[in-house]
Amino acid sequence: MNVFLALFAWFVMAAILVVAVVMAVHGSFWLLILGFLGFVLAVAKIGCLSQ
Repeated sequence: MNVFLALFAWFVMAAILVVAVVMAVHGSFWLLILGFLGFVLAVAKIGCLSQ
């Protein structure tokens, strides 16, 4: 994967998680749960590709 695409993917996931945490403070946890699951699945898939 290109370095710039990898950085872009990390920044997008970080933005989603930041918005999710802000929403969770106000009582809405659905985006936090989906964002966390998406992050775990993405890292697991990308992290396991090298092995």
